[in-house]
Amino acid sequence: MVGFRDQPVLLLGLGGVGRALVQQIVHTRQRQQQRNKLHLRIIGVVDSRSARLDLSGLSDQALLEAVARKTRDLPAFDTAESWSVADLPEDTILVDTTATEAVVPVLLEAKQRGLGVVLANKLPLAGPLAWWDALADERSRWETTCGAALPVIRALNTLLDSGDDVQRIEGALSGTLGFLAAKLEAGAPFGAAVREAKALGYTEPDPRQDLGGLDAARKALILARMLGYRLELRDVQVESLYPAAMDALSLDEFLQQVDALDEPLRARAHALTDGGRKLRYAAEIADGCLRVGLVGVAPESKLGSVRSTDSVVVFHTRYFSDNPLTISGRGAGQQVTASGVLGDVVDLARALQRIAH
Repeated sequence: MVGFRDQPVLLLGLGGVGRALVQQIVHTRQRQQQRNKLHLRIIGVVDSRSARLDLSGLSDQALLEAVARKTRDLPAFDTAESWSVADLPEDTILVDTTATEAVVPVLLEAKQRGLGVVLANKLPLAGPLAWWDALADERSRWETTCGAALPVIRALNTLLDSGDDVQRIEGALSGTLGFLAAKLEAGAPFGAAVREAKALGYTEPDPRQDLGGLDAARKALILARMLGYRLELRDVQVESLYPAAMDALSLDEFLQQVDALDEPLRARAHALTDGGRKLRYAAEIADGCLRVGLVGVAPESKLGSVRSTDSVVVFHTRYFSDNPLTISGRGAGQQVTASGVLGDVVDLARALQRIAH
């Protein structure tokens, strides 16, 4: 297209977020052309079972068919003969909407070639520091790793680029744990609250993946690393809402036995909410350390004044001291996350064009 930037894009992952992203790319073609003079040429759609590739660009009809039927036709992406990063155009953007570390070798090879990378998958950035060092550069974007489409990463980058001194970050980064904290604050039994959250679709299929706090810890670790904290995940103090011994149980056994945690968590919630405080599961990043767990906060505080199920990040800085900079809102959901990924793709496409010239 004359006058348009033709941006090749390879999509890794065709789960809920990946499918929503494909639909949004197709349905915003005209806006991207009018607003950004940009055409996103999707050259491949790849998931853990199969891949569909065409370096000249898949048609919108083919993309929507892939969404309807997931993927088809070609071998799994982790099979050597299926495709190679070396075959991709030199200005390709790889978009990772998976939730696996299996894509890391592909991402690292892409970075070595100087390709662009957009991450909704937080595992590579919260993995070993060597991965962070290789992936977190000017040719990468990762806004949706810490709050769906909320501009948390962009705000922190702006603070750091402006020379502000970020002294402390607080964040409630899990809507699931926010829901459970609100239930505990209201006096609901923990076991019943967990089963309700699962029935409502707020948790992972196995709620222990949320209750352990690791998802919130990974999000906070990404923010901490942006501040320059050379931390590994093992360095994070993580409060799990269930004992490690319960990992040996089957899912059904866990859901039956989780009621045993009612009393200890009732007592912990009561202690933290004494005096009218609000219960939150939150991260605190300060003084080179990172902790995530239950806290009691003042109702009028930034953490206490937003809905418990919303994500919120509070930046305490030299310039934002009396009234800290706060970003809050819906921090989860396939459609909103996909919209954030699309925003990252467009932003990176602009940046790659500037770098090329």
